[in-house]
Amino acid sequence: MRVRIESTLFALLAAALALLPALPAHAERADRDKPVHVESDTLRVDDVRKTAVYEGNVILTQGTLLLTADRIEVRQDERGFTSGLAVGTSKPVYFRQKQEGRDQYVEGTGNRLEYDARAETVKFIGAARLKRGEEEVRGNVITYDARSETYQAQGATPEGVPGRVRAIILPKKESGERAPARP
Repeated sequence: MRVRIESTLFALLAAALALLPALPAHAERADRDKPVHVESDTLRVDDVRKTAVYEGNVILTQGTLLLTADRIEVRQDERGFTSGLAVGTSKPVYFRQKQEGRDQYVEGTGNRLEYDARAETVKFIGAARLKRGEEEVRGNVITYDARSETYQAQGATPEGVPGRVRAIILPKKESGERAPARP
C-alpha cells in the first residue's frame, strides 16, 4: 500500500510540476528530469480522488526549482491533467528557479499560487511579485501563460478592490544587453 501511495503521489507531483519549469524567460530545462523532493509536517493522499495535500512549512524542490508554502494541494483530473494550489498563511508562497543558459533566477511571491496544466498557466494572487534579474513587476494578480510565454499583471483584487501595477524595467543597450542599473 505504501509503495502504491508513494508512486501515485510521485506521479501527481511530477505531472503537476512538469510545466512549472516553463515559467518566465526559459527556466532551467534540466530541472524536469530531476527528482521532486517534498518536505512538510503532514501529508494526506487520496488515490480515489487523485489528490495529495502537504501542510506545514512545505518545501518543494526539483533541480533549481524551489517552492515554499504553508500548504500545497495537487489534483489530477480524469484526462490526466494536473492542477495545484500553494497557499501561504504565515508567510507568502515563494517560487524561485534558474533561467536556462543564464546565471539569473526568476522569483515570485504571492499569498497563493494556482497552477493549471490544462491551460498551462501559473497565477500568483495577493501581494503578487515577479522578479527576473533586475526587472520586477508587482500587482495583486500576476498570471503567466506558458504557451505564449507572456504574463499580465492586475492591480485590482479578484473581488474588484482597486489597486495598481508597478513595474521596474531596465533600458537595453544598443547591443541588446541590459544597461547597468543606476543608483
